[in-house]
This record gives sequence, structure tokens and C-alpha cells, in this order.
Amino acid sequence: MEGRTDIGGFFGLELPEYGNFPQWHPGRGMAVNSGRRALEYILRHLGDVRRVHVPLYTCSTALEPMERLQAPTVFYRIDECLELEKLPELGEGEYLLYTNYFGVKEKYVDLLASRYGGRLIVDNALALYSAPRSGACALYSPRKFSGLPDGGVAVMGARGPLPEPEEQDRSLPEASFLLEWLEHGPEGASIACERNEERLRNTPLRRMSRLTERLICGIDYERARLRRMENFRFLHERLGALNRLSVDLDFVSGPFCYPFWTAFPELRNALIDERILVPLLWPEVLEQAPADSLERKLALHLLPLPVDQRCGRQDMERVARTVEVFYS
Repeated sequence: MEGRTDIGGFFGLELPEYGNFPQWHPGRGMAVNSGRRALEYILRHLGDVRRVHVPLYTCSTALEPMERLQAPTVFYRIDECLELEKLPELGEGEYLLYTNYFGVKEKYVDLLASRYGGRLIVDNALALYSAPRSGACALYSPRKFSGLPDGGVAVMGARGPLPEPEEQDRSLPEASFLLEWLEHGPEGASIACERNEERLRNTPLRRMSRLTERLICGIDYERARLRRMENFRFLHERLGALNRLSVDLDFVSGPFCYPFWTAFPELRNALIDERILVPLLWPEVLEQAPADSLERKLALHLLPLPVDQRCGRQDMERVARTVEVFYS
């Protein structure tokens, strides 16, 4: 009979149910299949989008939804505080997309929300724990914070009827890289992970898959947030005096990383030699930004030191010690 589930039978994957994912927001939010599709959903729902102001220092995937919808974009520059050099005057149908860098720009997001309201779209792909501001739109990419195959959340500026995408995404078979990671480790799962990335690049806007929804419910996001904050504070206490980026601990949401701005880009190689994986965020900026621009310097010199929930005190000690030895 419809509406009933089987009693008995074989076992599937058993997961806990914490139910503390911070960004569902019924009535304002829509769960979709990726962060870039979350931005696409927002733009489609806003309607007459005539121009989007986009930071030069950001991931190129943030541009793809505007290209898909043929919405014109204009780049803006940021300063050493990761804030706009100049606040634009927005005309009819114009929107400001601001990247909440690494979850450390909470106070500045408040300022932008008070000024622009419904004309602001906050890219919280690297700030999962940042609450959406009243009246402003926001997008999230939870797979950047935990082991998920896909998924994104779009939050609109106001409550109202939100149309669901017609199709629901299917995470399998590409999501098998998560099991391969457990069986063979990250190196053994790298090829399968890249296949999943290719799928996400080519998949249109859809509802979040059932598998991803269930995996999200099985993650203790509050425990993860507390661990991230603990690790962030530890690194800031040890490395804050060396960090060229000013960080205010009172305005940090559960951070993506500890953003360490160094004068020595070769520090990245020293960390990697110690098996501390520090990616380049974002390599495409090196192609787009002028040679002497701050954005290019940030791409090369701002190192995202890991602070995620997998890391304990010994890991943070290793990171801090590697940096200190390099500077000594």
C-alpha cells in the first residue's frame, strides 16, 4: 500500500539523526543540488536581474549562474580587510553579490545587509554557519564543510511561496567516492571524486537528492561548529601576530578555515611537505586579476589553514609549529 514502508528485510546504511543542520529555513529556503545551482535558483526567483556586481576575488563557479542566465556582471575590487573598496549605487534590477570570506566577515555582512537589503546576495559557500540576514538572499554549499556528494541551499530575502525545481537530483553512482574514501583513503578515492565534480559541473538545477538530505541529517553540525571554533581560536592565539589579515574573533561564524595571510607564498609548499593540505584559492583569480592587484596577492599569499572537525589539538599543534618553524 502507498504511504507505508517495509517492516523487516535487509539492512541499508544506518545513520544517526541529529537534525541540527543550520540552514533549512522553511518558507524562505530551497534545498537544491549544489551551491552554484543555489545562486541560479535565487537569480531565477528574483526575476528581472539586469546586472550583478561580483568580487574579483572569488571562485569562478560563482560566475557560472550569471553566464547561464545571461545576466550581465561587473567586477568590483576589495581592500585588505576583504571589504569593498567602494560601495556601489545600485540601479533598478542590480544586485550585489558579496562573498562572506571563510566565515570571518559577519560584521561586514551586517553592514551590507542594512544598506542594500533585498539587493544583497550573500555567498555563504564558505560560511555555512552564517545566518541569513533579514531581507537579503543567501546561498550555502554544505559539502564544503562535511562529506557530502552534492547539495546546496538557496535562501530568499522574504518568506513566500517558493517553486520547487521539477526534477530531483540523484547522487548515485558518483557518490560512491565517499565509500571509496573509507575503504581506500583519499588518494584511492580521488578519481571517483573528480567524476563527481564533473557531474556537478554538468548537472542542471534540481532539488536536493534524497541521499544528500539523509546524509545531512546524520551529521552533528553543532559539534562540528564547536570544534572548528576551538581550532580557529588555537591557531589565532599562536599565529595571529604573524597573520597580515586582521581577524576579530567576536565576528566569526563556524569558519571554513583559518585564513593566514603571509608575505611568503613558499610557506604553502612547506605546509604541504608536512602533509598539511592547503589549496590555492582561487587559481582562476591569477588569470583574471591585474598583475599588481591585491586580489592576485591574496590568491597567492592567503593560505586557508585547516580547522575542520576532523582536526584535533595535535593536528593544530602541527600546523602552528610548521608555520612557526618556517618563520624562525
